[in-house]
Amino acid sequence: MQATTQLFQTASAGECAEVLDFWLNECSLDQAPDTQTVQQWQQLFQQRGSKFIRLASLCQQWLNETNPQ
Repeated sequence: MQATTQLFQTASAGECAEVLDFWLNECSLDQAPDTQTVQQWQQLFQQRGSKFIRLASLCQQWLNETNPQ
């Protein structure tokens, strides 16, 4: 996951969206990121701002669905 996190720090919004979609929606459960990783991604996207805010929202949605209160 470290390589993915590094990619999210520098890649375009479109590339990040494609990779994020794979990790949140398409990969098998044994490959899926843990909650802490998705929280880190969410913060990273928030910090990048602008086009990345939508990706931060997708992370939050995944977190809400994975860990209902």
